Amino acid sequence: MACAGVVDAAALKAALDGCAAAESFNHKTFFKACGMSSKSAEEVKKAFLIIDQDNSGFIEEEELTLFLQNFSASARALTDKETKAFLAAGDSDGDGKIGIEEFAMLVTGNTGKITAVDSSLGRIICTLHSKETREIEMAVAGVLKDAEVAAALDGCKEPGTFDHKKFLKACGMSGQSAEEIKKAFKIIDQDNSGFIEEEELKLFLQNFKAGARALTDAETKTFLKAVDTDGDGKIGADEFAAMVKA
Repeated sequence: MACAGVVDAAALKAALDGCAAAESFNHKTFFKACGMSSKSAEEVKKAFLIIDQDNSGFIEEEELTLFLQNFSASARALTDKETKAFLAAGDSDGDGKIGIEEFAMLVTGNTGKITAVDSSLGRIICTLHSKETREIEMAVAGVLKDAEVAAALDGCKEPGTFDHKKFLKACGMSGQSAEEIKKAFKIIDQDNSGFIEEEELKLFLQNFKAGARALTDAETKTFLKAVDTDGDGKIGADEFAAMVKA
């Protein structure tokens, strides 16, 4: 489908497989898993125009129900519950539909501003201001050695092989400063909640390389259990730092 042309095929398949079951769709998990969250404003705009099938300038609830089918013709429709949750997350002004600015914010997790609209040509130019410029994409990108990150990712590329201690040591993260570890925490904490929740932990490897696989449910739960020392179901900054340095 048209939206599929802007994301990696393998990443898209993994993203779709991850929400194949009814009630398993989460927009943040999907956008990051398929790579949409890191796309340019122009590509996000293209996706919006495709999903807005009636060219109304908005994505309405019925169009949102068929959201996944813009990426794969055989994908399932979202359930009513998933559709309403998706709409509620994107409809920041409460008008019951999602505009281009709201869609850009939904996809990227950034604050967005429409700087120009030329409806006659269908051109919408968005200027997106990322979360602290995404700390230069990923905080660890500038401090870890590419070869070590590649080796660490290669060592856990098969489902069920991820071990957080081995990975952090192999990629060199465990030897980084407290400041670099803090930056990494902020990046992984996609929603700025001050905690890394299970859905964010599932996409842990993708913070080191776009297109890396998502952790399996079993790996994610094991990872969370090992780090969540206070048992609140999420990972705080202190827990994250202790985990990295362990």
